[in-house]
Amino acid sequence: MNLTEAARYLGISARTLRLAVERGELEADHPLADGPWVFRRSVLDTPTAAALVARVQCRHPQPAIPTSQQGTLGFSNLSRT
Repeated sequence: MNLTEAARYLGISARTLRLAVERGELEADHPLADGPWVFRRSVLDTPTAAALVARVQCRHPQPAIPTSQQGTLGFSNLSRT
């Protein structure tokens, strides 16, 4: 499978999958520098791949600063002309 197909198979984004491969979390072939990544289904069916998917799916995006502590831009002070 290529990168897009493998990402769709796992239910994650292609970018997330590519980054995981570049970090060495999953195995894939990249035979040509400008060519596609090639994934084996057997690698995508491993517990390691399942752990990657679980980790991605359980993320809850949090703002860097809680909303209650964020400042305002003060647009209400602008004059209307």
